[in-house]
Amino acid sequence: MLVTAVGIPMLWMGEELGQSTRKSSNQPNKLQLSLLKNQPTYEFLEYYKHVIRLRQHLLALYTENIELIHENPEAKVLAYYRWSDEVTRAVVVANFSDTYLYGNSIPKFPAGGTWHEWMYNKIVKVGEEGFKFDLPEWSAQVFV
Repeated sequence: MLVTAVGIPMLWMGEELGQSTRKSSNQPNKLQLSLLKNQPTYEFLEYYKHVIRLRQHLLALYTENIELIHENPEAKVLAYYRWSDEVTRAVVVANFSDTYLYGNSIPKFPAGGTWHEWMYNKIVKVGEEGFKFDLPEWSAQVFV
């Protein structure tokens, strides 16, 4: 969500490694590079690299253009649309719950046709009736 939101994302040094140390002003906070020896940490770092590449390559994420296209407080789902004048676009769908969501829909998806889901690298079709999707708990998907 941070990488797809309006504005410049701020990451704390070490966050990309899953480092969990307190942040306090004027106190040294050394990177714990030994964390990279763990497979889960290495995968976490690769995930951060992946989302940063998304931010770098998608001009829609450099603009202030954003439109909330779907919200479902009961299911804790939020979707928003980002676009640029150069005709790049992105739709972000997020599940803020601990429940795997099956068969949800976004009736006001910006456009029908073929979209590429960036995080899981899959192609999806959006019809005139909107977009139907499954979304794992505590996750987000980015469609471009």
